[in-house]
Amino acid sequence: MTYIEYISLPWKEQVKYKVSQSFANFGHGFVNFFISIGLFFANIGKKIWGVLVDAYQSFVFGDVWTKCSFLILGLSHIRRKQIVKGILLMAVEALFIFYIVAFGAYSLRGLVSLGETKLRYFISYDGVNIAPGFENAIFTTQAAAITFAQNFIPENAGADYVAPTMTISVFGDNSSLLLLFGILAVILVIAFVCYYFSTVRSSYRVQEYYEAKIHLPTFFESFKSLLDEKFYITLLLLPIIGICVFTILPVIDMATMAFTNYDGNHMYPASLFTWVGLANFYNLFAGYSSSGSNFSYTFFHILGWTLIWAFFATFLNYFLGMLVAMLINKKGIKLKKLWRTLFVLSIAMPQFISLLTWSKFLGSGGFIEMLLKQFGFMDSLDTLTIMDNANIARVIIIAINVWIGIPYTILQISGILMNIPADLYESAQIDGAKPSTSYFKITLPYILFVTGPYLITQFVGNINNFNVIYFLTGGRPLDLNYMNAGRTDLLVTWLYKLTTGASSSYNYAAVIGIMIFLISAVLSLIAYRHTSAVKNEENFA
Repeated sequence: MTYIEYISLPWKEQVKYKVSQSFANFGHGFVNFFISIGLFFANIGKKIWGVLVDAYQSFVFGDVWTKCSFLILGLSHIRRKQIVKGILLMAVEALFIFYIVAFGAYSLRGLVSLGETKLRYFISYDGVNIAPGFENAIFTTQAAAITFAQNFIPENAGADYVAPTMTISVFGDNSSLLLLFGILAVILVIAFVCYYFSTVRSSYRVQEYYEAKIHLPTFFESFKSLLDEKFYITLLLLPIIGICVFTILPVIDMATMAFTNYDGNHMYPASLFTWVGLANFYNLFAGYSSSGSNFSYTFFHILGWTLIWAFFATFLNYFLGMLVAMLINKKGIKLKKLWRTLFVLSIAMPQFISLLTWSKFLGSGGFIEMLLKQFGFMDSLDTLTIMDNANIARVIIIAINVWIGIPYTILQISGILMNIPADLYESAQIDGAKPSTSYFKITLPYILFVTGPYLITQFVGNINNFNVIYFLTGGRPLDLNYMNAGRTDLLVTWLYKLTTGASSSYNYAAVIGIMIFLISAVLSLIAYRHTSAVKNEENFA
């Protein structure tokens, strides 16, 4: 449908057409998302194949030093007078071999088994030397070990026998540490494989340069380049290491727990946990029961509320904030700086203080209850229970979030409104356009173009908005049909409860974390691909 045909339709037909196009675009975006994933992995496979081909060619066409470099890295560089670099390459290989022999092999084996020896107690003098008579005494509980030590009397002991001072020592495998160090070992192995093929390729390139009598940079020249044209490598090295150690490794470690039975019944030091494959995901998608009280039932109910919350928390803040910003920026409004300053002051107040204050106001014995009793709307013996009703509590949460979140939107939209050319409005007014037409044809498209990506991040941020729920209601009201969750809990707050409660269901919490990531990633990428900031970037003016 052309634009002329579209604007000639009645407004109801225009809305119907827009809605149908939105669903069609969502379907196409959903399909394209998975096609993009397939192409991503295809490109990775193509690059891996290219690396293998380069290594094969390097071995076939390389001389004896290059061929030996496949076994001992750096020999080709040493032969071509890059001695320091060659020694460093050898040192890295030697350190990796030492790591594999000393720690890596054990870590990889532990990653597969996640531990073989459960917790045991034994009695010793100093935690190292086994006490005489206790060589074969191993206990499954500390209480049993203490009782045995207190009651044990060696054979032929005299009346003056005094039991030696003994300590209870513990040994056993820690599945969580084995999982962590096993993942670290896998990452190091992958990193060394990449390093190995890169070095092998470099060995053949050094040979080509040497034979062509092209100058090869010395170690000091290479080091100097790290402070000059390659200074970006020097600057980014530490941040990248930090990201790998403190972000990527923990994320992978947490994600792999979704494929184990790691919970309160399988936790160090009392027990081990094991791999269970896709059993947790099976319980999520195939274990639904309308009677409640199971993982699948709770997940999908909380997911529904999470998406409803994210929708209203995002778009109410956005459009109401836009409305207030347009009102403040409207010609004829006085004291504009004062209104903006007041909203800045409201942002300066830490959010958790505002949320805790509202929680006290709306709770039993709070300020709202006191006012209702003071003006006769409540009996003096009654208590305020509006937060005990799930639907009312949800509406209140959304309303308070609007009150907290609107100032941010006002400031952002105000800056955008100031940059919309006034000529556009003057031209529209000359052409006879109504204020509503100017809004939908000029203001809204301009604002959406600039804030489209921000709107997507806000939606994803509200899916993971921990503060509002935790500080305002704590997930209440509670429901016995939910697994340690309340009616106002989001997926992220439920995940927190699963990892801090008595059950400590780390496996289910990891499943929830993976599902939150998938939902957020799919919705974000699909929405972003269809924003005007991406589709019409070249045509925007």
